[in-house]
Amino acid sequence: MRHLLILFLLLYNSFGFAQNPRLAENYMDQGEYGKALKIYNKIYEENKRNINNLYKVIDIHQQLEQYQQVDSLINDAEKLMRNNKTLTIERGYNLTLQGKDSLAAPYYKEAIALIDSLPNFTYQIANRLERRNLIDEAITAYEKGMAANPNANFKIQLANLYGQQGNLEKMFVQYIDLIESNISYRGRAQAIFFRYITDDPDNEANKLLRKTLLLRLREKQNPIYNQLLSWLFIQQKDFKKAFIQEKAIYVRSKESTVDLQELAVTAIEEKDFDAAKEILEYLIQESQVSTTRYIAESLLAKINADNATVNDYSTVQSNYEQLLTKYGRDGQTFMLQLDYADFLTFKAGDADTAIAILSELENKRLSKFQKAEVKMLLADILVLQEQFNRALILYSQVQTDLPNDELAQEAQYRVARTSYYQGDFPWSLTQLKVLRSATSKLIANDAMELSLTINDHSLEDTTFVALKAFAKADLKQYQNKRSEAISLYDQLLQNHKGDPIEDEALLNQANLYEMEGNLDAAKNNYQTIIDNFADGILADDAFYKLALLYEDKLNDISKAQALYERIIYDYADSIHFVDARRRFRRLRGDDNLSAF
Repeated sequence: MRHLLILFLLLYNSFGFAQNPRLAENYMDQGEYGKALKIYNKIYEENKRNINNLYKVIDIHQQLEQYQQVDSLINDAEKLMRNNKTLTIERGYNLTLQGKDSLAAPYYKEAIALIDSLPNFTYQIANRLERRNLIDEAITAYEKGMAANPNANFKIQLANLYGQQGNLEKMFVQYIDLIESNISYRGRAQAIFFRYITDDPDNEANKLLRKTLLLRLREKQNPIYNQLLSWLFIQQKDFKKAFIQEKAIYVRSKESTVDLQELAVTAIEEKDFDAAKEILEYLIQESQVSTTRYIAESLLAKINADNATVNDYSTVQSNYEQLLTKYGRDGQTFMLQLDYADFLTFKAGDADTAIAILSELENKRLSKFQKAEVKMLLADILVLQEQFNRALILYSQVQTDLPNDELAQEAQYRVARTSYYQGDFPWSLTQLKVLRSATSKLIANDAMELSLTINDHSLEDTTFVALKAFAKADLKQYQNKRSEAISLYDQLLQNHKGDPIEDEALLNQANLYEMEGNLDAAKNNYQTIIDNFADGILADDAFYKLALLYEDKLNDISKAQALYERIIYDYADSIHFVDARRRFRRLRGDDNLSAF
């Protein structure tokens, strides 16, 4: 029993001691430095040779502005720890805290000077300077240590400190040196660069990194410089420039085309179709791998289909047929067939052929995810044909087949959209409310947009008269029945003039006018929104759409530039801000494509 009691007391004391530092830290967090000092004094007295215990006691005395006690502690410590080279720094820092910088500086210089004769102490000295936020002095110490010992490598410490100092050029140089010596540093370095790099090519950090890498390339042809330049241009959404770098890498190595494929997909996601087509055409021409050529040709076909006008439809359809003849009509070409069916349905107006393709595809060996995608497209076709109940059944099946999957969330959104087309707005809102927290940002945004349309236009009109008219026109737009949709929007604008839904109807109708080639009518709609709804949530959309119209179709560059400038200055929180700024600068002549 006596032995058990002794053991219990020992364990209790050990546990209590172990908890003391935590308790002291808690006191410090709460600003109760006196209580923290009592605990750390006891810990320090137990082991005066532990430098970390000393630092804690010093920190608390300094918080309490007890600078003389700190000097006394350092005096005692210097007698006990003769090999520690950081105490001189602590003496200087104690003076710095008292505002005596001129008296503190010689102590820092004394500590740094030790590195000349004792280079092995570089890290100990420099790290302590860094911890005391003496950035310039820490940099000097690390640089001196590397000069004194050619085998020493403090590049990563220097890179971080240069960044804190604001010397970005030196920071980039150090990180690029690190990557050159060990490629595994690339991910870490790019994560650091991302803190300073923006989508603006004229940002100072962007210019410095570009300059540093281009200078390196002139001195030595190393693929890592091309890779980093490509990464930089992708951040700036300059996909054609990124392609130049990726192509240079591939030409030298003739190895994997994975980076080129990823670049093409990124360009498509960012809607830079010109750059994407250039990359894909290069892959089709250069790649010796049939799978790569198939992917590239499929993506190129989809870009052409998505951007086709009526005059292009027969060419697009012929291209899809040729590709399916070339690559087959089995499960391996699943995505190609799905894209083709989508084109036939929503562009060419041939839903019957699309259904035949999908029905045949369903009989192939498909994964449950592929089967769900086929059901989704079939349901979309049923909505197109206004067979809403059958469509809702298929969407519900997808939700059941793939619970918690992103595709199930997309199916739920389409249930809400179908209910909206039917005029069942309360049920649609119920579905949309759940989707606002969807894992996919795109689905969440779509849900939020439709939810706002319903909410904003049903508050004053509890009978949903204007909203039903709008949903009916919206359905015709979805069905690609443009003339009917334009006519319905006209009726809505006449019958509900002054209604809050007016600006949204004008915007949707303008999009249709553009598709139909009636550019003057589209321009008038955008201008009406700008003139009458400048404070509305769609004003920035109208400015952006009108600017694109002037730039791409009406060839009035000065008007386009003026509209982009309005977005930059008046709509800084717009989703179009980044692209408007990029286009404005290009039209102004800032974009020098021959910078290589």
